[in-house]
Amino acid sequence: MQAKSRASLERYLHYYNRFANHEQSAKLDRDLYYRTEKKMEEMQQTSDLSWIEVQFLKKAVDTLVQCRTTLKWTYAFAFYLQKNNQTEIFEDNQRDLEMATEQLSELLEKPIVRSQIADLRQLVLDKSVYVGTRREILLEDTTKGLLEGRWEYIVSIK
Repeated sequence: MQAKSRASLERYLHYYNRFANHEQSAKLDRDLYYRTEKKMEEMQQTSDLSWIEVQFLKKAVDTLVQCRTTLKWTYAFAFYLQKNNQTEIFEDNQRDLEMATEQLSELLEKPIVRSQIADLRQLVLDKSVYVGTRREILLEDTTKGLLEGRWEYIVSIK
């Protein structure tokens, strides 16, 4: 009985900690908007990019914030799922989105180096598109699973 209680607590903490980590990251991302605006100004001053052309940074932060919110709530959803092949696919999609989101976050934290602006711009654009696509795939598959009754839960949902 004690082993079962311990396993239940560890399971809860696993999902809760991931939920809380994304919640905390989302709060830190608010400060990222301010830093990104400064980077956008710096890019304009050190390159021939216009204000419109540096908007990719703000859009990338928007995508990052959306993904963190999605990830946060996927952990709440996953907590209630019964383990099976469907949840394995869900968790693979979740893990892929999480890794890509962290990679995008790292790109957005990189300092501006004048000679590397074009490369950074392309990397951020590519990763933003990838992350946005992975988010859509996760959300669409989750929704489809709900509509099809594919998900099994560890609690009775009525």
